[in-house]
Amino acid sequence: MNPKRVLRDRMSHTFKVWVTPMLHAAGFKKRGIVYVRELGSVQHLFQHESDDLNTAEKYSFTTNCGIYVPGVKTAYWGPGSVEPKAPDAADGVLNVRPQQLIPGGKGWFELTSSDGPEKDDEIGQELRRLVETAALPFFDRFPDERAVAEFLSQPRKKEDRHVVPFADTLELFYAAILWKRLGCKDRCRECFEREKAKTKRRFGSGPEKFMARFSCDDD
Repeated sequence: MNPKRVLRDRMSHTFKVWVTPMLHAAGFKKRGIVYVRELGSVQHLFQHESDDLNTAEKYSFTTNCGIYVPGVKTAYWGPGSVEPKAPDAADGVLNVRPQQLIPGGKGWFELTSSDGPEKDDEIGQELRRLVETAALPFFDRFPDERAVAEFLSQPRKKEDRHVVPFADTLELFYAAILWKRLGCKDRCRECFEREKAKTKRRFGSGPEKFMARFSCDDD
């Protein structure tokens, strides 16, 4: 067997033993490498992300959480944008590494070819604690579109500073799209005008095109 595949299989087994039962109990189903929980139009996504530089001797990985709401990013990007058939955490309107939500969270986990079984169990226990203390509490904050819209509309708390989109990007445009969908035109206009009025530089032509075509009063 490919030595690199051996380490990847160890990682997959660790998830199967320590993470999968907990997420299944919380209502998640596994789709490829992504654990998915559907709550109406909101999907909670949890998955691992492997380091591109992994070798036969060392395998590093981290984890990601995503809050996916169909239609928000395509509404922002406009004609020609396509919804992913099987979204992952990075496709979320919100996404974050759960390690970044707790003090002292470990960024990356590492398996090596010289490790014994006890190392896999050590990492498995760390993953389980991470899911318990960071990932599931984060997901539980967003049971519906309104909760996502409220989060994007409010000043960012320090403990949420790593959640994408960051407070100085396009979160208020996403909020405006959600408030419009929810029928809250006043909230939509407030968020749209707040983001539009910012004087910071926005990279690319996407924001300008969105501002030109979007109206909170359209049906």
